[in-house]
Amino acid sequence: MKATFVVLIAIVLALLAAAMAPVFKTDPGLVQINFLGWTVETSLLVLAGAILLLWLLVWLVIRLWKMPRETARRVREQRAMAQLEKGLLALTEGDWQTAERALEKSASTHGRTTARYLAAAEAADGQDAGDRAEYYLEQADTRNRRQKFLVELTRARILVSNEEFEDARPILEALQKQRRKHPQVLDLLSRCYSELGEWEALLKLLPVMLKTDLLDAPKAAALKQHAAVVELQKSASSESLQADWRALPKNIRREPGVVMAFTERAIQIEAPELTEDVIRNTLKQEWHSKLLIPYSKPGADDIGKRIRQCEKWLQGHPDDAWLHLALGRLCAREELWGKAREHMVRSLELERTVAGYDSLGQLLERKGELEVAMACFRNALRINQGQDPLPLPGELASLEPPAEPAEPL
Repeated sequence: MKATFVVLIAIVLALLAAAMAPVFKTDPGLVQINFLGWTVETSLLVLAGAILLLWLLVWLVIRLWKMPRETARRVREQRAMAQLEKGLLALTEGDWQTAERALEKSASTHGRTTARYLAAAEAADGQDAGDRAEYYLEQADTRNRRQKFLVELTRARILVSNEEFEDARPILEALQKQRRKHPQVLDLLSRCYSELGEWEALLKLLPVMLKTDLLDAPKAAALKQHAAVVELQKSASSESLQADWRALPKNIRREPGVVMAFTERAIQIEAPELTEDVIRNTLKQEWHSKLLIPYSKPGADDIGKRIRQCEKWLQGHPDDAWLHLALGRLCAREELWGKAREHMVRSLELERTVAGYDSLGQLLERKGELEVAMACFRNALRINQGQDPLPLPGELASLEPPAEPAEPL
């Protein structure tokens, strides 16, 4: 750019001289200078040439005077660039010690710069040297907003990588206020909220993450469901559990995982009566067999209601192993031993499960059939360990799962 400017000036001067040449040919002009008894007479053209020559001589002397310092500066910059390249390559390879040493030399030879110190901080953090990493971040140039943003982002990224989420959160929240849709800030902040269990704050962040394509709709829905499950698990009483449940959006309350979390928490806080309506309404919308497990754990006054409901469901789902197991458990609670045994055995005929063998074992133990009960418990343990169950003694020896249907020819 500078060389182009000099060439343009030279061209302009040459054109100006060519334009003025006829004028000076007819009238070269006369310049007379009197100084301390001396008199100098010359033409205007010669005087102009002398001034230009003098300026060139002064410029040449200044250039020669500055040349050693400029040469030394260029050598230092070349060495700094070489160290910078070496440091960045080592940082890419994970050679933290070499990277930090090279980047520190690069930074010290060319003043306070942002990129060099940020890379050095990353290298120091790779060696678990948090104090040195913080030192480099403090040395980085933060004179403008962008540089300050990058320094704080690097500090937050290092804190998150070291699982110091509590310290990183306020930094990232401040950065998110400055640049609301910055992808890396959103990603790090969402991770902090997730690790700290700040699900309400995370849910508020989801719309922005969807707009920036950091999340797709299925992942956002999964996060919402997970947040709902965590909130339900925190409920300490039946009142708070019901309030938390009603506060959830209707579409979330239809999810089987969320319903299961609600029912499990209700049973844990000894409020199983809360589960009957929720499970029944959910199964009315869509059938999920696993929800029958908590349904078989009734409250004090709704055992009969649940038995009648299971018998209704059985008309539409006669081959559901979990429905037979739930009905068998409920009948056992009412001491309907024959009916309970019938449904538990049918459940195992349809699908051999840990819960099925365990429930049948408990029933047989209560009826005094200890040998068969112990065999059921052993089979439950075998299935839990990934082994096939063994035949049961006595009249249950023929208990086998249904044969696999033959493939069509």
